[in-house]
Amino acid sequence: MVVKILTVIQLLFHAFLGMEACTEIRLTAKDKSVVVGRAMDYGYDLGSNLVVEPKGKVHSAAIAPGCPPNPMSWTNAYSIGYLDALNTFLPADAMNTAGLSVGPLLFPGFTKYQDVPLDKCGQAVSVSDFPLYLLGNFATVQQVSDSLSSGKFPLVFGIEFEGHVHELHFSVIDKTGDGIVIEFTADGRTVFNNTIGVLTNSPPYDYQLMNIRNYVQMSRYNRDPLVLGPDSFPATGQGSGLLGLPGDLTPTSRFVRVAVLKEFATQPANSTEAVNLAFHVLNSVDLPLGVDTDRTTGETGYTLWAVAKDLTNNAFYYRTYNDMTIRVAYLNNVQEGKMVYLPVNRPISAGFLDVTAQMQLVTSKGSGAPQDEL
Repeated sequence: MVVKILTVIQLLFHAFLGMEACTEIRLTAKDKSVVVGRAMDYGYDLGSNLVVEPKGKVHSAAIAPGCPPNPMSWTNAYSIGYLDALNTFLPADAMNTAGLSVGPLLFPGFTKYQDVPLDKCGQAVSVSDFPLYLLGNFATVQQVSDSLSSGKFPLVFGIEFEGHVHELHFSVIDKTGDGIVIEFTADGRTVFNNTIGVLTNSPPYDYQLMNIRNYVQMSRYNRDPLVLGPDSFPATGQGSGLLGLPGDLTPTSRFVRVAVLKEFATQPANSTEAVNLAFHVLNSVDLPLGVDTDRTTGETGYTLWAVAKDLTNNAFYYRTYNDMTIRVAYLNNVQEGKMVYLPVNRPISAGFLDVTAQMQLVTSKGSGAPQDEL
Protein backbone atom coordinates (compact mmCIF):
# COMPACT_ATOMS: atom_id res chain seq x y z
CA MET A 1 0.00 0.00 0.00
CA VAL A 2 2.81 2.41 0.94
CA VAL A 3 4.67 1.66 -2.32
CA LYS A 4 1.47 2.24 -4.32
CA ILE A 5 0.85 5.61 -2.65
CA LEU A 6 4.41 6.77 -3.29
CA THR A 7 4.23 5.66 -6.92
CA VAL A 8 1.04 7.63 -7.49
CA ILE A 9 2.53 10.72 -5.84
CA GLN A 10 5.64 10.47 -7.99
CA LEU A 11 3.54 10.25 -11.14
CA LEU A 12 1.64 13.36 -10.10
CA PHE A 13 4.86 15.24 -9.37
CA HIS A 14 6.20 14.32 -12.78
CA ALA A 15 3.00 15.55 -14.41
CA PHE A 16 3.25 19.00 -12.92
CA LEU A 17 6.98 19.70 -13.21
CA GLY A 18 6.57 21.46 -16.55
CA MET A 19 3.39 23.34 -15.71
CA GLU A 20 4.17 26.92 -16.63
CA ALA A 21 1.17 29.17 -16.96
CA CYS A 22 -1.90 28.45 -14.86
CA THR A 23 -4.44 31.18 -14.19
CA GLU A 24 -7.45 31.32 -11.83
CA ILE A 25 -10.23 33.88 -11.47
CA ARG A 26 -13.26 34.28 -9.18
CA LEU A 27 -16.51 35.85 -10.41
CA THR A 28 -19.58 36.85 -8.38
CA ALA A 29 -22.90 37.35 -10.17
CA LYS A 30 -25.60 39.84 -9.22
CA ASP A 31 -27.62 37.02 -7.65
CA LYS A 32 -24.54 36.18 -5.48
CA SER A 33 -23.66 33.04 -7.44
CA VAL A 34 -19.91 32.37 -7.34
CA VAL A 35 -17.93 30.81 -10.19
CA VAL A 36 -14.22 29.97 -10.20
CA GLY A 37 -12.48 29.66 -13.57
CA ARG A 38 -9.05 28.15 -14.15
CA ALA A 39 -6.79 27.37 -17.14
CA MET A 40 -4.26 24.52 -17.04
CA ASP A 41 -1.15 24.78 -19.24
CA TYR A 42 1.46 22.06 -19.75
CA GLY A 43 3.86 20.62 -22.32
CA TYR A 44 1.86 17.53 -23.29
CA ASP A 45 -1.54 15.95 -22.81
CA LEU A 46 -1.91 14.82 -19.19
CA GLY A 47 -4.77 12.46 -20.00
CA SER A 48 -6.97 14.06 -17.36
CA ASN A 49 -10.12 12.46 -16.01
CA LEU A 50 -13.15 14.12 -14.52
CA VAL A 51 -13.45 12.32 -11.18
CA VAL A 52 -16.16 12.42 -8.52
CA GLU A 53 -15.46 10.95 -5.08
CA PRO A 54 -18.41 10.18 -2.80
CA LYS A 55 -19.11 11.45 0.65
CA GLY A 56 -17.83 8.85 3.09
CA LYS A 57 -14.75 7.84 1.10
CA VAL A 58 -11.80 7.17 3.44
CA HIS A 59 -8.38 8.65 2.67
CA SER A 60 -4.97 7.75 4.11
CA ALA A 61 -2.27 10.37 3.71
CA ALA A 62 1.10 9.58 2.14
CA ILE A 63 3.88 8.90 4.65
CA ALA A 64 6.26 11.79 5.30
CA PRO A 65 10.01 11.09 4.85
CA GLY A 66 11.48 9.49 7.96
CA CYS A 67 8.08 8.74 9.48
CA PRO A 68 6.69 5.32 10.50
CA PRO A 69 3.87 3.82 8.37
CA ASN A 70 1.06 5.24 10.49
CA PRO A 71 -0.23 8.26 8.51
CA MET A 72 -3.21 10.44 9.29
CA SER A 73 -6.52 9.57 7.68
CA TRP A 74 -9.89 11.21 7.16
CA THR A 75 -13.33 10.49 5.74
CA ASN A 76 -14.91 12.74 3.13
CA ALA A 77 -17.63 14.84 4.70
CA TYR A 78 -18.67 15.92 1.18
CA SER A 79 -18.52 14.61 -2.36
CA ILE A 80 -15.57 15.96 -4.33
CA GLY A 81 -15.29 16.64 -8.07
CA TYR A 82 -11.99 17.30 -9.84
CA LEU A 83 -9.79 16.92 -12.89
CA ASP A 84 -6.72 14.75 -12.33
CA ALA A 85 -3.49 14.06 -14.28
CA LEU A 86 -2.07 10.81 -15.67
CA ASN A 87 -4.86 8.68 -14.17
CA THR A 88 -3.63 9.35 -10.63
CA PHE A 89 -7.09 10.26 -9.24
CA LEU A 90 -5.43 13.13 -7.38
CA PRO A 91 -6.76 16.67 -7.98
CA ALA A 92 -5.26 19.12 -10.44
CA ASP A 93 -8.28 21.37 -9.83
CA ALA A 94 -11.22 20.58 -7.57
CA MET A 95 -14.38 21.50 -5.66
CA ASN A 96 -16.71 19.84 -3.18
CA THR A 97 -20.49 19.77 -2.83
CA ALA A 98 -20.36 22.21 0.08
CA GLY A 99 -19.25 24.84 -2.47
CA LEU A 100 -15.53 24.93 -1.61
CA SER A 101 -12.94 25.20 -4.40
CA VAL A 102 -9.23 24.34 -4.19
CA GLY A 103 -6.85 25.25 -7.00
CA PRO A 104 -3.21 24.13 -6.90
CA LEU A 105 -1.06 26.38 -9.14
CA LEU A 106 2.66 26.15 -9.86
CA PHE A 107 4.82 28.28 -7.57
CA PRO A 108 8.42 27.60 -8.68
CA GLY A 109 11.46 29.19 -7.10
CA PHE A 110 9.72 30.20 -3.89
CA THR A 111 8.24 27.00 -2.43
CA LYS A 112 9.62 25.45 0.73
CA TYR A 113 7.34 22.92 2.35
CA GLN A 114 7.27 22.12 6.04
CA ASP A 115 9.52 19.68 7.88
CA VAL A 116 7.71 16.90 9.73
CA PRO A 117 9.21 15.96 13.13
CA LEU A 118 8.60 12.45 14.45
CA ASP A 119 6.01 13.60 16.96
CA LYS A 120 3.96 15.18 14.09
CA CYS A 121 4.07 12.25 11.66
CA GLY A 122 0.40 11.50 12.25
CA GLN A 123 -0.51 15.15 11.56
CA ALA A 124 0.98 15.68 8.12
CA VAL A 125 -0.17 15.43 4.50
CA SER A 126 1.78 15.57 1.26
CA VAL A 127 1.31 18.40 -1.20
CA SER A 128 -0.63 15.94 -3.40
CA ASP A 129 -2.97 14.98 -0.55
CA PHE A 130 -3.52 18.56 0.54
CA PRO A 131 -6.42 19.47 -1.81
CA LEU A 132 -8.29 16.26 -0.92
CA TYR A 133 -7.74 16.94 2.78
CA LEU A 134 -9.19 20.44 2.49
CA LEU A 135 -12.16 19.39 0.37
CA GLY A 136 -12.92 16.32 2.44
CA ASN A 137 -13.00 18.21 5.72
CA PHE A 138 -14.13 21.80 5.17
CA ALA A 139 -17.16 23.58 3.76
CA THR A 140 -16.04 27.23 3.95
CA VAL A 141 -12.92 29.36 3.82
CA GLN A 142 -13.71 30.53 7.36
CA GLN A 143 -13.51 26.94 8.60
CA VAL A 144 -10.16 26.51 6.86
CA SER A 145 -8.89 29.76 8.35
CA ASP A 146 -10.05 28.80 11.84
CA SER A 147 -8.26 25.46 11.53
CA LEU A 148 -5.10 27.16 10.24
CA SER A 149 -4.98 29.38 13.30
CA SER A 150 -5.91 26.66 15.81
CA GLY A 151 -2.59 24.84 15.84
CA LYS A 152 -4.31 21.59 14.78
CA PHE A 153 -3.84 22.08 11.06
CA PRO A 154 -1.65 19.38 9.46
CA LEU A 155 1.88 20.06 8.25
CA VAL A 156 2.31 19.94 4.47
CA PHE A 157 5.43 18.26 3.07
CA GLY A 158 6.90 17.72 -0.37
CA ILE A 159 8.61 14.68 -1.86
CA GLU A 160 11.62 14.86 -4.18
CA PHE A 161 11.27 13.01 -7.46
CA GLU A 162 14.03 12.86 -10.10
CA GLY A 163 15.74 15.83 -8.45
CA HIS A 164 12.60 18.01 -8.42
CA VAL A 165 9.90 18.93 -5.95
CA HIS A 166 6.28 19.56 -6.84
CA GLU A 167 6.15 23.32 -6.10
CA LEU A 168 2.64 24.72 -5.62
CA HIS A 169 0.61 27.35 -3.87
CA PHE A 170 -3.11 26.99 -3.28
CA SER A 171 -6.21 29.07 -3.89
CA VAL A 172 -9.17 28.27 -1.62
CA ILE A 173 -12.55 29.89 -2.41
CA ASP A 174 -16.07 29.17 -1.18
CA LYS A 175 -19.58 29.85 -2.47
CA THR A 176 -19.84 33.13 -0.49
CA GLY A 177 -16.93 34.51 -2.53
CA ASP A 178 -14.54 34.40 0.42
CA GLY A 179 -11.04 33.39 -0.64
CA ILE A 180 -7.51 32.82 0.63
CA VAL A 181 -4.14 31.91 -0.87
CA ILE A 182 -1.90 29.50 1.04
CA GLU A 183 1.84 29.59 0.30
CA PHE A 184 4.75 27.66 1.77
CA THR A 185 8.08 29.52 1.52
CA ALA A 186 11.33 29.99 3.44
CA ASP A 187 9.33 32.37 5.65
CA GLY A 188 7.00 29.54 6.64
CA ARG A 189 3.33 29.07 5.86
CA THR A 190 1.68 32.30 4.77
CA VAL A 191 -2.03 32.92 4.25
CA PHE A 192 -3.31 35.88 2.22
CA ASN A 193 -6.89 37.11 1.88
CA ASN A 194 -7.62 36.81 -1.84
CA THR A 195 -9.80 39.89 -2.12
CA ILE A 196 -8.99 40.48 -5.78
CA GLY A 197 -10.05 36.97 -6.82
CA VAL A 198 -7.06 36.14 -9.04
CA LEU A 199 -4.07 33.80 -8.82
CA THR A 200 -1.35 32.84 -11.30
CA ASN A 201 2.15 31.56 -10.51
CA SER A 202 5.38 32.99 -9.07
CA PRO A 203 6.25 35.42 -7.56
CA PRO A 204 4.32 35.42 -4.24
CA TYR A 205 0.80 36.77 -4.00
CA ASP A 206 1.74 39.95 -2.11
CA TYR A 207 4.20 40.91 -4.86
CA GLN A 208 1.51 40.37 -7.49
CA LEU A 209 -0.72 42.86 -5.68
CA MET A 210 2.10 45.40 -5.45
CA ASN A 211 2.77 45.03 -9.18
CA ILE A 212 -0.79 46.12 -9.98
CA ARG A 213 0.23 49.63 -8.89
CA ASN A 214 2.08 49.86 -12.20
CA TYR A 215 -1.27 49.80 -13.99
CA VAL A 216 -3.32 52.39 -12.12
CA GLN A 217 -4.14 54.12 -15.44
CA MET A 218 -6.35 51.23 -16.59
CA SER A 219 -9.98 52.16 -17.31
CA ARG A 220 -13.03 50.61 -18.94
CA TYR A 221 -13.67 53.98 -20.61
CA ASN A 222 -11.99 55.27 -23.75
CA ARG A 223 -9.48 58.09 -23.29
CA ASP A 224 -10.08 61.71 -24.21
CA PRO A 225 -8.12 63.04 -27.19
CA LEU A 226 -4.59 64.21 -26.51
CA VAL A 227 -4.32 67.95 -27.12
CA LEU A 228 -0.93 69.31 -28.20
CA GLY A 229 -1.05 73.01 -28.99
CA PRO A 230 -3.65 73.56 -31.69
CA ASP A 231 -3.85 69.86 -32.56
CA SER A 232 -6.07 67.17 -31.08
CA PHE A 233 -5.19 63.48 -31.35
CA PRO A 234 -8.08 61.07 -30.70
CA ALA A 235 -7.49 57.38 -30.11
CA THR A 236 -7.16 55.29 -33.25
CA GLY A 237 -9.92 52.93 -32.14
CA GLN A 238 -11.97 51.50 -29.30
CA GLY A 239 -10.33 50.18 -26.13
CA SER A 240 -7.98 53.08 -25.48
CA GLY A 241 -8.73 52.90 -21.75
CA LEU A 242 -6.77 49.65 -21.69
CA LEU A 243 -3.66 51.00 -23.42
CA GLY A 244 -0.69 49.47 -21.65
CA LEU A 245 -2.50 46.31 -20.52
CA PRO A 246 0.21 43.61 -20.61
CA GLY A 247 -0.24 41.06 -23.35
CA ASP A 248 2.57 38.58 -22.68
CA LEU A 249 2.15 35.25 -20.88
CA THR A 250 4.34 35.76 -17.82
CA PRO A 251 2.58 35.16 -14.47
CA THR A 252 2.67 38.84 -13.47
CA SER A 253 1.22 39.98 -16.79
CA ARG A 254 -1.51 37.34 -16.75
CA PHE A 255 -2.38 38.34 -13.18
CA VAL A 256 -2.90 41.98 -14.19
CA ARG A 257 -4.69 41.15 -17.43
CA VAL A 258 -7.36 38.86 -15.99
CA ALA A 259 -7.79 41.03 -12.89
CA VAL A 260 -8.58 44.05 -15.07
CA LEU A 261 -10.76 42.18 -17.57
CA LYS A 262 -12.92 40.43 -14.99
CA GLU A 263 -13.33 43.66 -13.00
CA PHE A 264 -14.26 45.83 -15.99
CA ALA A 265 -16.56 43.28 -17.63
CA THR A 266 -20.30 43.72 -17.12
CA GLN A 267 -21.28 41.86 -13.97
CA PRO A 268 -23.13 38.65 -14.87
CA ALA A 269 -26.70 38.34 -13.66
CA ASN A 270 -26.49 34.69 -12.62
CA SER A 271 -24.29 31.61 -12.57
CA THR A 272 -24.94 30.77 -16.23
CA GLU A 273 -23.69 34.17 -17.33
CA ALA A 274 -20.79 33.95 -14.85
CA VAL A 275 -19.66 30.63 -16.36
CA ASN A 276 -19.82 32.18 -19.82
CA LEU A 277 -17.78 35.18 -18.65
CA ALA A 278 -15.22 32.94 -16.94
CA PHE A 279 -14.40 31.19 -20.22
CA HIS A 280 -14.23 34.51 -22.07
CA VAL A 281 -11.72 35.92 -19.57
CA LEU A 282 -9.69 32.70 -19.60
CA ASN A 283 -9.55 32.95 -23.40
CA SER A 284 -7.35 36.03 -22.91
CA VAL A 285 -4.61 33.80 -21.47
CA ASP A 286 -5.19 30.79 -23.72
CA LEU A 287 -1.88 29.31 -24.88
CA PRO A 288 -1.77 27.86 -28.44
CA LEU A 289 0.67 25.08 -29.28
CA GLY A 290 4.11 26.35 -30.23
CA VAL A 291 4.13 29.89 -28.85
CA ASP A 292 5.87 28.90 -25.59
CA THR A 293 8.68 26.49 -26.46
CA ASP A 294 11.74 25.35 -24.52
CA ARG A 295 14.79 26.05 -26.68
CA THR A 296 16.69 23.03 -25.32
CA THR A 297 14.05 20.31 -25.19
CA GLY A 298 11.65 21.59 -27.84
CA GLU A 299 8.76 21.05 -25.42
CA THR A 300 5.94 23.52 -25.99
CA GLY A 301 3.37 24.47 -23.38
CA TYR A 302 -0.28 24.89 -24.26
CA THR A 303 -3.67 25.19 -22.57
CA LEU A 304 -4.73 21.58 -21.99
CA TRP A 305 -8.07 22.48 -20.50
CA ALA A 306 -10.02 25.22 -18.81
CA VAL A 307 -12.67 24.80 -16.12
CA ALA A 308 -15.43 26.85 -14.55
CA LYS A 309 -16.70 25.64 -11.18
CA ASP A 310 -20.16 26.87 -10.23
CA LEU A 311 -19.85 26.72 -6.45
CA THR A 312 -23.46 27.74 -5.92
CA ASN A 313 -25.02 24.96 -7.99
CA ASN A 314 -22.28 22.29 -7.68
CA ALA A 315 -21.64 22.22 -11.41
CA PHE A 316 -18.23 21.47 -12.94
CA TYR A 317 -17.76 22.86 -16.49
CA TYR A 318 -14.73 22.19 -18.69
CA ARG A 319 -13.37 22.38 -22.22
CA THR A 320 -10.20 20.95 -23.77
CA TYR A 321 -7.62 22.16 -26.29
CA ASN A 322 -8.86 19.96 -29.14
CA ASP A 323 -12.56 20.46 -28.44
CA MET A 324 -13.79 23.88 -27.36
CA THR A 325 -17.25 22.46 -26.62
CA ILE A 326 -18.08 23.21 -22.99
CA ARG A 327 -19.24 20.17 -21.06
CA VAL A 328 -20.71 20.04 -17.57
CA ALA A 329 -21.19 17.53 -14.76
CA TYR A 330 -23.66 18.23 -11.96
CA LEU A 331 -22.10 16.81 -8.83
CA ASN A 332 -25.42 16.48 -7.00
CA ASN A 333 -26.65 14.11 -9.71
CA VAL A 334 -23.71 11.70 -9.66
CA GLN A 335 -24.46 8.17 -8.46
CA GLU A 336 -24.51 8.38 -4.69
CA GLY A 337 -21.89 6.48 -2.74
CA LYS A 338 -19.80 5.57 -5.80
CA MET A 339 -16.50 6.88 -7.14
CA VAL A 340 -16.84 7.59 -10.87
CA TYR A 341 -14.71 9.08 -13.63
CA LEU A 342 -14.79 10.16 -17.26
CA PRO A 343 -11.78 10.86 -19.55
CA VAL A 344 -12.04 14.54 -20.48
CA ASN A 345 -10.29 14.35 -23.85
CA ARG A 346 -13.32 12.98 -25.70
CA PRO A 347 -14.17 15.13 -28.76
CA ILE A 348 -17.78 15.86 -29.62
CA SER A 349 -18.06 15.65 -33.44
CA ALA A 350 -14.28 16.13 -33.58
CA GLY A 351 -14.76 19.46 -31.82
CA PHE A 352 -17.15 20.93 -34.40
CA LEU A 353 -20.92 20.87 -34.82
CA ASP A 354 -22.10 20.63 -38.43
CA VAL A 355 -25.01 23.05 -38.96
CA THR A 356 -25.10 22.86 -42.78
CA ALA A 357 -28.41 20.98 -42.82
CA GLN A 358 -30.02 23.59 -40.55
CA MET A 359 -29.64 26.46 -43.03
CA GLN A 360 -32.95 27.97 -44.23
CA LEU A 361 -34.09 29.33 -47.55
CA VAL A 362 -34.32 33.14 -47.70
CA THR A 363 -37.85 33.97 -48.87
CA SER A 364 -38.72 37.48 -47.63
CA LYS A 365 -37.29 40.78 -46.49
CA GLY A 366 -37.98 39.70 -42.94
CA SER A 367 -35.38 36.97 -43.21
CA GLY A 368 -32.86 38.70 -45.44
CA ALA A 369 -32.83 39.79 -49.07
CA PRO A 370 -35.90 38.84 -51.17
CA GLN A 371 -35.44 35.62 -53.14
CA ASP A 372 -35.76 37.45 -56.49
CA GLU A 373 -32.81 39.66 -55.55
CA LEU A 374 -30.50 36.67 -54.84
